[in-house]
Amino acid sequence: MADTFDRAGCLIDGAWFVPDGPAIDVIDPYTETVIGEVVDAGERIVDDAVRSAAAAHAAWRDTDVSERAALLDRTADLLTRDGAAIAALVSREMGMPISLAEVTQAQLPADVLRATARTARDFPWSQDIDGATLVRRGSGVVGAITPWNMPVHQIVAKVSAALAAGSTVVLKASEMTPYDANALAALFLEAGLPAGVFNVVTGTGAVTGPALAAHPGLAHVSFTGSVVAGRAVASLAAQTLIRCTLELGGKSPAVVLPDADLETALTGVVASGLVNSGQACNATTRLLLPEALAADAADVLTAAVARHTLGDPADPQTRQGPLVSARQRDRVLDYIADAVAAGGHLLTGTGKPSEVSPTGFFVDPTIVTGLPEDARAIREEIFGPVLAVQTYTDVDDAVRIANDCAYGLSAEVWSADVERARAVAGRLDVGQVKINGVRTRNRPTVPFGGVKNSGYGRELGHLGIEEFTDVTAVMS
Repeated sequence: MADTFDRAGCLIDGAWFVPDGPAIDVIDPYTETVIGEVVDAGERIVDDAVRSAAAAHAAWRDTDVSERAALLDRTADLLTRDGAAIAALVSREMGMPISLAEVTQAQLPADVLRATARTARDFPWSQDIDGATLVRRGSGVVGAITPWNMPVHQIVAKVSAALAAGSTVVLKASEMTPYDANALAALFLEAGLPAGVFNVVTGTGAVTGPALAAHPGLAHVSFTGSVVAGRAVASLAAQTLIRCTLELGGKSPAVVLPDADLETALTGVVASGLVNSGQACNATTRLLLPEALAADAADVLTAAVARHTLGDPADPQTRQGPLVSARQRDRVLDYIADAVAAGGHLLTGTGKPSEVSPTGFFVDPTIVTGLPEDARAIREEIFGPVLAVQTYTDVDDAVRIANDCAYGLSAEVWSADVERARAVAGRLDVGQVKINGVRTRNRPTVPFGGVKNSGYGRELGHLGIEEFTDVTAVMS
């Protein structure tokens, strides 16, 4: 792989070009060196991209669904072909361990493309209800704004559903990870996607993002990011009555019931809480334990963290890479310092920059115990390798603590009795619950999204396609 890359490009109406303007550095978070540049496209280029997508919409919407599904299947095949290179690119851009990138940024997106194609073929495009025929068609131009933490997967989740629905897309990926977006767009073109159906604009969430979210030519904006940014996107979109899908993060609880196997449960919670250095919206960053098991849990948690190897993201043995930026590292360390000031005890971690490497924005895996329920580390999304331990008296208390949160994206429940776990899961105010650490890797049509400050709308599967359609009721 090259040491540095050319300036990231924009794609409009099937043609690539590099916009003019001041450069924004793309930094390798492991070496701390500049590896490329990106430019804010701004309003004029965004307008050109939306107009291109609008001009392509009618023909794409009227394309037979079998052709749209076949396009997704061909793109999946190409992503599988180039998966190793794209995973390495993501690892370089944002520090994700290569073993994780290969699974989540190559294999999983290819699976999502194929699953979306299957779902599109079975989707109720025409449905008879009470003497009327409900006709579903692509709603128009979708503005997709995606984050840096799971970049390829987030792009594919939005773009595959929009294209399957018969909508067209303008994508603004994070300025921190622009190269995987360029690579993925090139695969869609190679698969035969018509010019203008998928367009890419580069830039920041401060300049190009608002230009896209506020554009009156959109039918829908799909955004993944912070609550603050999500509110801004929704406010901009509301001015022209653009529909929104918002996935805004979480503070996900892992409820370990008294009958759970402690070592299995805690090992699983540490793995899901520290995945991608904790830079995952559905990371289980709150561990809820019965008071009687808290003392026994300390050694198990310490041992689980000890197996969480930090190092070079390109090394297949590395389980945790650096955080994406110096700013993110410092933000996480500020949260840890605040947790200690609030009375928390660091079971693991030092609260200082990790010394695992002479370069890289590393923070050691950190487990905090003894915090009051109103502590910031309990209530706010940290987006780093920090797991807060809380204790409860009984199951009702566990449900209360789990739901006492502004977020509602996901949760885990661990128990020796699956039905007992399912009963607790049904009481949690979240969009998705995993029982005993079940993973969604092989379930790419299960809808994903949240409630409360985690946003609204759903991605993946039937509901993901439905987000990007309009319904016409035809009566005769």
